[in-house]
Amino acid sequence: MGTKTLMTVEDFAAMDTAETEDYGLIEGELIPRSSGNPLHADIRGLLEQLLRNYFATHLTGRAFSELECRLSEGTVRRPDLSIFLAERLQSIDRRQIPIPFPPNIAVEVLSPSESAVDVHRKVLDYLAAGAQEVWLFDHDNAEIFVQTTTGIRLLRGEEALETPLLPGFSATVAQLLAGF
Repeated sequence: MGTKTLMTVEDFAAMDTAETEDYGLIEGELIPRSSGNPLHADIRGLLEQLLRNYFATHLTGRAFSELECRLSEGTVRRPDLSIFLAERLQSIDRRQIPIPFPPNIAVEVLSPSESAVDVHRKVLDYLAAGAQEVWLFDHDNAEIFVQTTTGIRLLRGEEALETPLLPGFSATVAQLLAGF
């Protein structure tokens, strides 16, 4: 039986972008990422637009789509949206990938091809690395999960997605998911 050759984050970062764009680095292994579909892109795009509008008037951070973030020595993940607040934002070298730390809020739009185990592992990786919240958008069930190290909130229908990390930001689940 052969042994696996594991890759470091530095090895991953040194690869050509074309070689890594469809992969994440999970515990030293290149793992294929599920590809999004138009529904996935629409949901991510709407939330990104709402967040950009929010940050235009609240100069407290920024939202980026598809940005590679280092979560541990052997793990790089690319949230659908990464929300960085001022303190972390100031520490980002805009030319460096992966970002050497997780976003304050990692946002994932769930794909039907992702297993519950894989999604749970992803959430745990973000939180263990220092993300303060992980938002999971589940279009098929019209739900948004907000997970922190202290628990999970499940939002449906007219319930608002709000967080103390983004004072004044509010959008209902129906606004974010029902139009698609």
